[in-house]
Amino acid sequence: MMFKFLIMVHVCAGFPLKCPEPAQWSTRARGHCPDPSKYFCLKNDHINGFSENCTVFDFLQPGRKHVLRGGLDADICSSERYQPWPITFYTNVSTNCIFRKSACNEEGLVVYDNGNRSTDITCRCDYTRGYDFIVKPRNRCFCVPSEEDCSCHLKMCPKTTDKLSPGNTKFPFVKK
Repeated sequence: MMFKFLIMVHVCAGFPLKCPEPAQWSTRARGHCPDPSKYFCLKNDHINGFSENCTVFDFLQPGRKHVLRGGLDADICSSERYQPWPITFYTNVSTNCIFRKSACNEEGLVVYDNGNRSTDITCRCDYTRGYDFIVKPRNRCFCVPSEEDCSCHLKMCPKTTDKLSPGNTKFPFVKK
């Protein structure tokens, strides 16, 4: 005589909520809410995680984003992101400020200014090491990587005793 046993195991696993990436935001909203325009997924400070809901559609001024702290509250963009004017942060689009700050990590580039919550970082060519812009940017001292070409090249000075100056467009070389 042969006995067969059937064992059924049910597993229920939980995971911390992660908000959808911007490209998937509308798909999640349509699948989760009767009115997709009211979907939000925001950082929730009370649970140290994220919460999603279908009850609100709101916006904030540039440089700020919504968070949940009992109700909707404003928080500034993180140091790695920015929200420029006139683009407005909408709760039904993202949980982060829209743009990630650029990096000044190409050869010869250094940070000119870290920007702020509503502006991107700016870069300059490292003239102290002989680098100059390939294409002159709108501002002669720095460039904005998200808006223009910030490529640098090593510029050779006619004399080894000469060095590039910070504003190297009109009088490019200074004697050392």
